[in-house]
Amino acid sequence: MRRIVATAVLAVAAMAIFGPGTASAHVPFCVESVNPHGQTTPPAGSTTLPGPNGGQNEDAFYLIGSDLGTDVTVVTGGVTFGPFPSGSVIKYTQAPGATPSIKTIGSSTGQAGAVNVHITGPDELVVVSTDGNTTTCLVPPPPK
Repeated sequence: MRRIVATAVLAVAAMAIFGPGTASAHVPFCVESVNPHGQTTPPAGSTTLPGPNGGQNEDAFYLIGSDLGTDVTVVTGGVTFGPFPSGSVIKYTQAPGATPSIKTIGSSTGQAGAVNVHITGPDELVVVSTDGNTTTCLVPPPPK
């Protein structure tokens, strides 16, 4: 009995020191998605690293979520938006100097309803999982 209790105590101590491990990590993702106005996803490798556009998605339509299907939030300019269900499609506009904002877009007709929200912010968009892991959606600012 002492051996079982000692093993349990060591397991709890290891969890406190080293964390729960990768098995329970929620890995967020930000994947290029289709522009609902008839455009297609950019050709494979053209915008994702190491593609010629350096990982930037010019259309800025993204499918966001986590590998375990949990909700995610997004952060830009120090402002957090969400939570969004895993598998949500968003549009992001990077506008240096802009105040972060969010608005619903789409309609009940056509494919515009495929996009949940349009977010505008001053810097890159960061997707955050429920346990704090992050990934960055690279979007170039609009031309001047």
